[in-house]
Amino acid sequence: MILAGVAKQFTPVNLQLLKQVGVDDLVYYNMRGMPTELESLRETQRIAAQAGLQLSVVEGGPPIDRIVLGKEGRDQQIEEYKRALENMGRLGIRILCYNFMPQVSDMAMVVRTSVRHAERGGARTSRFRLADVNAQTMPHDESPTTDEQMWDNLEYFLRRIVPVAEAAEVKLAMHPDDPPLSPICGMARIIRSVENYDRLLSLVNSPVNGITLCQGCFAEMGCEIPDVIRHFAGRTHFVHFRDVEGTPDDFYETFPDNGPRNMVDALRTYQEVNYQGFARVDHVPLLATEQGEYDGYGMHGHIFAIGYWRGLMQAVLEQNVN
Repeated sequence: MILAGVAKQFTPVNLQLLKQVGVDDLVYYNMRGMPTELESLRETQRIAAQAGLQLSVVEGGPPIDRIVLGKEGRDQQIEEYKRALENMGRLGIRILCYNFMPQVSDMAMVVRTSVRHAERGGARTSRFRLADVNAQTMPHDESPTTDEQMWDNLEYFLRRIVPVAEAAEVKLAMHPDDPPLSPICGMARIIRSVENYDRLLSLVNSPVNGITLCQGCFAEMGCEIPDVIRHFAGRTHFVHFRDVEGTPDDFYETFPDNGPRNMVDALRTYQEVNYQGFARVDHVPLLATEQGEYDGYGMHGHIFAIGYWRGLMQAVLEQNVN
């Protein structure tokens, strides 16, 4: 397993910080888009290299809001997607993490009902309570969608981009819906269970059609993480390392060392299945030394989570050697 780093605020200082805490590979993260043209993507790669980092994963990908809902303009977005995949392949960027959550407002996709939950020592994290969901949680004027409409839209998309991804040697890593509930505010969300992931993989049965194993989202589903790791061995192309406390209807983000899952067992299982891909820490608490509202990407929280993971990995690797 290769630990990669992410800097939502893509600044030279943050990139340097990732290198200083022991990261060599960068995840370019932007849920609203990515540099799709060859030269803009090459420039992003160059900026990462200046900090001693290799741009290895793109997370978010080109816009797919019209693709997800099957609206007019989706074919144009698909062509843009193909071009992005081709350019990633030319530059040797081999992983694209994406999702199929409806993007109908600025508050859509990852849905939370609070970003001021107090974790250990008052560190701020996010919380979701189904009982608190209302029209303002995900405001939109779209018509309600059904699961089967979404599956049709996903298959339409995958059948057109998977051959391009194969040719470009870029692996597609679908991220789960967060939270894994459907519908929310009338919008169906289909990537919400192990069974639905199995259906995703069978829509276009290709080695490049794989998953992002977000431990937090599978925990929200109520899954045992080692079981999920084993189930999707060979089709896991990217990993998110985080934990949550609660149930699918009512949960909050935790520090990675303060949640109910045994992270050592998870890392041992990745070793067991010989997972050799990239992983990153995700949704870290906002610490007292940081300003602003919680968004899961505070750099001080990342320093803690990366250090915690590196320590666990060193212990697991040494134990395997011994």
